[in-house]
Amino acid sequence: MQLILWRKQKLSSIIAICVVILAVLICLRLSVWQYQRGEQKQQQLSQLAVSKEQGVLNWQELQNLPKELNKTGLQVKVSGEVNKQQYWLLDNQIYQGQVGYDLLVAMTITGETAPLIVNFGWLKAPTNRSQLPTVVWPESTSFTATVQLKQGNLQGFTLADEIGAEQGWPKRIQGIDLAIFSAQLAKPLQDFIGYRNEADGIATPHYQSVVMGPDKHYAYAVQWLLIGLACVVIAYFAMRRRGYENKPA
Repeated sequence: MQLILWRKQKLSSIIAICVVILAVLICLRLSVWQYQRGEQKQQQLSQLAVSKEQGVLNWQELQNLPKELNKTGLQVKVSGEVNKQQYWLLDNQIYQGQVGYDLLVAMTITGETAPLIVNFGWLKAPTNRSQLPTVVWPESTSFTATVQLKQGNLQGFTLADEIGAEQGWPKRIQGIDLAIFSAQLAKPLQDFIGYRNEADGIATPHYQSVVMGPDKHYAYAVQWLLIGLACVVIAYFAMRRRGYENKPA
């Protein structure tokens, strides 16, 4: 009988140790991931600072930059034509606590054949989900704007199959995919997008290059590390107490 009880206690201890080890490993993995995210954000901020030092470029100056250079953060003044009938509405965009859409338009830059996708900004969503917001366009199709570029990692988290599922124009979309946009327009696109900086009554610019700074990621890394340490300490004292309770009198 005592042998069976001892085996059950032994098995219970092994299971408890395995659970603690698993919890600690998960906490350590999350801590490392948050630290790496902090490092990425720090690099991004450094890149943005360098980009701002270059000032606002014109399109020709942008074209003269090396092709392999990531253009994220660069400020560029663009002029061109937009098609007011063909545009995308990026769903589930929050601005000042309100739900709406981001207005994405293909702008054909003067002298270029491949359009640039430009995010004009935020539009408030109608109360009825089946309706789309009305875009109040000016009479002219020509636009001049200063945009901040973003290249790579455009899509973010979304259901990929739903990105290009909307039929007709305008298209309500769940994510940004330049390949799908290119297929829908039947023409190649620039491999980066631009976010407008100026509010002009069409939509409200609200793009932020870095939403969460590196300091928060570092703080979360420390938090997960402390949680892992707490798991070890609690498990140690719990097993020690259990050992005293099971010790023969």
